[in-house]
Amino acid sequence: MMIEKVASEAQAIRIYQDGAIREYGRESTQYGQILRGWEAMTSGANEMPAFGVSIDEWTQKQRQEGLWAEFLFDEEYTVSEMPFERLLICCKEEYSGFNIERYYEGGYRGRCYYLDLRENTMQGFCECLKRVWKE
Repeated sequence: MMIEKVASEAQAIRIYQDGAIREYGRESTQYGQILRGWEAMTSGANEMPAFGVSIDEWTQKQRQEGLWAEFLFDEEYTVSEMPFERLLICCKEEYSGFNIERYYEGGYRGRCYYLDLRENTMQGFCECLKRVWKE
């Protein structure tokens, strides 16, 4: 399974907005809205080698600022020989590519995934997350 497609297997999605957290389970309408926004953004995306690695302490600190989305899974998944229980994304409207940080064995660590959105940006997905946040 490709990394952008595994998001639909998540049991819940969290939005982080400047350190505040909201979580939406599969049964919620917000979950569906977020997933549709994700699918629209990642349609035609290419997985590429990541620019770096995740360090848990740094990631936890960075997640306190700005807009982030996290996909939570009820079991460990492995894509491209890299395991994860959660996937975390820093969301900035102007990004045309981004790292997807993996949470496993109790922290955000190790190699990341990277998606190149090609001709697209994160603008529509960010707007979706902000709309859901306001509901």
